[in-house]
Amino acid sequence: MIRVLTLAAAAALSLALPATSFAADPAVPKLSEPGQNLPASVFAARREALMKAMGNEGVAVIFAEGSEDFTGFRQSSDFYYLTGVEEKGAVLVLAPKERTYKEFLYLPSRDPEAERWIGERLPLGAELRARYGFQKIYRGTPGGALVDLASRSPILWQVMRPSGGEARPKDLELYSKVQSKVPGVSVKTLGYTLGKMRSKHDEAELAIMQKSIRITEEGHRAAWSLVRPGATEGAVRAEAERVWRTADSRRPAYETIVGSGPNSTILHYPRSERVMQAGELLLMDMGTEYAHYATDITRTLPVSGKFTPEQRKVYDVVLKAQAAAFALAKPGAYYEDLDAAARKVIDDAGYGDYFIHGLGHFVGLDVHDAGAYHDKLEPGMVLTLEPGVYIPGKNIGIRIEDEILITKDGARYLTDGLPKTADDIEHWMAQHVKR
Repeated sequence: MIRVLTLAAAAALSLALPATSFAADPAVPKLSEPGQNLPASVFAARREALMKAMGNEGVAVIFAEGSEDFTGFRQSSDFYYLTGVEEKGAVLVLAPKERTYKEFLYLPSRDPEAERWIGERLPLGAELRARYGFQKIYRGTPGGALVDLASRSPILWQVMRPSGGEARPKDLELYSKVQSKVPGVSVKTLGYTLGKMRSKHDEAELAIMQKSIRITEEGHRAAWSLVRPGATEGAVRAEAERVWRTADSRRPAYETIVGSGPNSTILHYPRSERVMQAGELLLMDMGTEYAHYATDITRTLPVSGKFTPEQRKVYDVVLKAQAAAFALAKPGAYYEDLDAAARKVIDDAGYGDYFIHGLGHFVGLDVHDAGAYHDKLEPGMVLTLEPGVYIPGKNIGIRIEDEILITKDGARYLTDGLPKTADDIEHWMAQHVKR
């Protein structure tokens, strides 16, 4: 059952815990095929919206500056958001003032030897244009063409701004060369605009995000069934990630966090090597990435199946803090007010010194997604609520994290498929964990 708390309900939060609110067997949304991505028309509409935000003036260049690790190459989210293209080294050029063609995609030249390692790439032609939704696709870089475009519309738009210690972004390097050849060209930024666009999700995005959530929840349930004294953190982690892989998830959305006992008090505990002991807590911050969209869910379980009185006391405070924040979530609210509401519950309970991080973050293509935290909340935004209390001296680390969607008249939980109250967790473990 999905519950939406109103402002009037906030006054009762200090007196009662939220009722049972999870779906015992949530359905996984059906997409047309495994790993479905959004159609090219969606990316085209995003480019059109960005060009409108540019005032239909100037030229924007966005580079595909993704990352690569053992899970493979992951495209930079800004570039993927606008193109759906996953190739390394691609470049997007937007020139809204041009009369005929206003968007251009540049792809790296083909390399037959490299393709023997990573797979064949399509040649230029109708099939490639249809796949990506561009009328103009080239191999190479836009250098000379950019000088020509800027001479007719002398504003250069950049997406990323350099920060301390980072190399100068490729777009600024290129723009400096253009400015040296086209006097009077100015540089402006699109970072805020693009971040706002990415923070508001349409129905097509939300369908994929909901499936990512259901897959994540399946992994949680499978992992929970292994939680008992003598089990290892690593076994719990591996079981969740196994389930995600079998559900066509390409990779975890972030480094999976599974910490028991003293490790539950380490916010981003990285190793998952410890053997769980009776009477301890196990904190699991785990989420997958499906069709490029991330999920972020945290639950804290009692290793023995029952919370101790002190553990339950702290757990209930954290749950009340999340409920207090959720009660304020609606269009026009400020995220900092949600944070303050959660923090007050924890402060009033005497645990304020042990809540040592912010309430949460935007979620989308990245687990810590783009968005303006100091702006008012708007419909379509997806954020986490993740209050926590960490008491190292007592080996009590408790975090409860869910994703919420801001709707036109309030908010609703998207991650409603897992037990959350202490009673529900104990009941679930009694039914599903073999001892």
